[in-house]
Amino acid sequence: MTYRGPNPAMILPALACLLASFVISGHAGDMVIKGPDFVGSDKCATCHQVQFKGWVKTFHSTVIQDAQRDPGVILGDLNDIDVPFTRDHVHFTIGGHWDQRYLTKIDDDYYILPRIWSIQSKKWRPYSQYGWQKRPYSHYCVGCHSVGFNPATKEIYEHSVGCESCHGSGSKHVKDPSSKNIVNPVRLSEDRKEEVCAACHVRGKDISGEYFFPIRFKPGDDLAEFLVPLDKTEDESNHSAIHRLWDKWKSDRETNSRTKCEACGIHQEAKGKAKKENPDAACLGCHEFDEARVRAHTHHQAGSVNCSQCHAQKPQEKLLNETKSGDVHSYSFFLVHSESCWDKEINKRCAKCHADKGEKWAYDTFESWKKPVEIDH
Repeated sequence: MTYRGPNPAMILPALACLLASFVISGHAGDMVIKGPDFVGSDKCATCHQVQFKGWVKTFHSTVIQDAQRDPGVILGDLNDIDVPFTRDHVHFTIGGHWDQRYLTKIDDDYYILPRIWSIQSKKWRPYSQYGWQKRPYSHYCVGCHSVGFNPATKEIYEHSVGCESCHGSGSKHVKDPSSKNIVNPVRLSEDRKEEVCAACHVRGKDISGEYFFPIRFKPGDDLAEFLVPLDKTEDESNHSAIHRLWDKWKSDRETNSRTKCEACGIHQEAKGKAKKENPDAACLGCHEFDEARVRAHTHHQAGSVNCSQCHAQKPQEKLLNETKSGDVHSYSFFLVHSESCWDKEINKRCAKCHADKGEKWAYDTFESWKKPVEIDH
């Protein structure tokens, strides 16, 4: 394949050589094996449709997407002449909400290409550009991005964070549906339940030190027997370090979350009489605003907008989870933004009054305010 770039002599020779020698493989099927234990998320959906409809829209289900099958999943601007790879080099994308990375295949393994696309700022950034070809996907990433990874053959059963990532292999459950032959994290002890998530959200190495994810760990296992945290201190056990770092991971996200009101249920409790009397009653019960603070917060003149115009709650009938509760399978459970993070929902709020404008106008306007769009996060 021919390398494309503005001045090949200025790009790392190793990068140019590797990109020139890529062998384009087929589709996701090249990475799939028909193992005896796993069944895949589509099979789970036949009986668990409500949970599947919530999960399929989450960042977990879409973290890995097949760019050879659907080039439209590539969000980065590959017309940029400074990007040292082409669309044909990209086999899979990683991420699609904040940042997006790109997987390519060299010989029998995958590697993350040395540019990362910031979806928030719409800009390219360098990514491990001097050592990317020394970081095989099979050792650094795949264990947390897939179901049924086989380290001996580098084969994968399902290339996504699927149902069996959290519930364990489902073949026995499919043959004889029972709560006894499938893992439901809710029924696990508090430690084991949190370790299902911590297995991928706490950075560490497997016991052998070869992989950067816990090889052979299954939901419900004691994670401390499979993972050694990178930030473990000398006097800590694996168990203590895992739970300390997992608590920090949760705290860091909850601190910057703009979903606190949804989490505590204030909006739901305030529906009804209070909302009919005053759309802002639920907000102003906790948030006191004078005219100056209204202008600073909304960037509009006092009285020209109210809280509910921008902070509209999703109607119950439109919640993805048909049980009308934001459980772990639903999109809303994972939708945790920092206060200044751009999201297309913001454009929908703006369009209520500015229908003649577009998303670019809303984005540029939001970015120019006191709290600009938080990018590269």
